[in-house]
Amino acid sequence: MKNNFNKSKVSILLLVHNEIKTIERDIISIRKNLKNKINYQLVIVQDGSKDGTFEKLNLIKNKYNLTLSNVKKRRGYTKAFKVGVKKCKNETIFFSDTGSKYSFNNIKKFLNSFYNQKADGVFAYRIERQDKYLRRILTFYYTFFINILFGKNFKDYDCGFKVYKKKILLNILNKYSFTPHLINSQIFIYFFLNKKKIVQLPIKYLETKYRSSRGLPMNKLILIIFKSIINII
Repeated sequence: MKNNFNKSKVSILLLVHNEIKTIERDIISIRKNLKNKINYQLVIVQDGSKDGTFEKLNLIKNKYNLTLSNVKKRRGYTKAFKVGVKKCKNETIFFSDTGSKYSFNNIKKFLNSFYNQKADGVFAYRIERQDKYLRRILTFYYTFFINILFGKNFKDYDCGFKVYKKKILLNILNKYSFTPHLINSQIFIYFFLNKKKIVQLPIKYLETKYRSSRGLPMNKLILIIFKSIINII
């Protein structure tokens, strides 16, 4: 596939919560994959970590030239995401969860697809999942229900690995309401409801059943999914 992103400008947006063991490794991986290939801004939104990530990011901010929003009080995923989008100065936004859930070797493939196919959004779907069985089951039925509700056939709505056109993303964030969780899937839905061009690509999901998720708490997951569906309807 032809590389069309070499002269483009991209904002790389990462959300971080309790990732002291992995965040610098993620930053180094991104820099390695994009070195001499693209003009990019690295935006990190740290949200209420209790494990030393707050202090760690303050120490390495200048070393890696980070655009950093770093707070001790927990804002929540949705608010943190909105803060990060506003800090992105480029028209193309690549977004990813952290915690070594995904390999950043995939960035070039996703950006290539975004530009070559002139997409409004490139959204990943998770493959080869080895995380907790209940999470996989809930993801399956959540995706199934949304596909039935809207007559679609997408593979995964809530994967945290995406490329957006900033202008379209901002319009959606300003136009609609969102629940505190599952903003990724809600944005996805609003993209196709507004007839935006969506491309889906597979990505290997690296989280395992042995890792304690930094995302949705398992004991609240079903309720959160229910509230998200009601909000969408």
